[in-house]
Amino acid sequence: MRKKSPEVASNQFLDLDSDWNDALAPSAADKNHRPSGKGRLRGHFDGASRGNPGEAGAGAVLFDGQGAPVWECARPLGKKTNNEAEYLALLLLLEELERRGVSADIRGDSRLVVNQVTGRWKINEPRLKELADRAVELLRRTKSSLSWVAREENAAADRLSNIALDGPKEAGPGPASRERPVFDPERLERVTDAILIAHGTEDYAVDLLHRACTCPAFQRSRQCKHLEAALVRFGK
Repeated sequence: MRKKSPEVASNQFLDLDSDWNDALAPSAADKNHRPSGKGRLRGHFDGASRGNPGEAGAGAVLFDGQGAPVWECARPLGKKTNNEAEYLALLLLLEELERRGVSADIRGDSRLVVNQVTGRWKINEPRLKELADRAVELLRRTKSSLSWVAREENAAADRLSNIALDGPKEAGPGPASRERPVFDPERLERVTDAILIAHGTEDYAVDLLHRACTCPAFQRSRQCKHLEAALVRFGK
């Protein structure tokens, strides 16, 4: 019987633009968890807890072979310890890899999680042992690797774990706004002067007249990559 991760808070901010790039679309080449010619995926995870235990959040992100973000998730966890949040962030990433049938080189800045899951450190706490066992199983099933990186190399996942705690913030000018995934304008189909269809894993309607989009990201924050691409291509 397939094991499930412990229950966590149900609301989450998924992909912040809610769209998978073609790099993660299941294909015949992915059946054995092999990359489909676009380079091996790289994943990062991070967890944070305020209070330890306290309100916690998990962040995870996947980059394609060229270093472009193709999926990201920020999930509130409720009351957890910092170590539990780190483990749950890793499981969030691994479960998405398994769901999509792909592999990745996974990196995190938690020495405890990386060393326990890879068998270098002993696990004394039963609740962490259960999470580690699940992570080991998913690493094996997805044929993924796990290694430690310094915190400064894990900035994208750290940002997402904080979004999970605080909620998405309004994007303003500067470096933070440039971190958002970019939508290819060639995937926009013009239906009328004001209405476009943004084609992807799921299609969304973009309304230039009212500057709106039907994607979940726009419903949350009143901005998204589809609308941004439409405004760049067809004018403001």
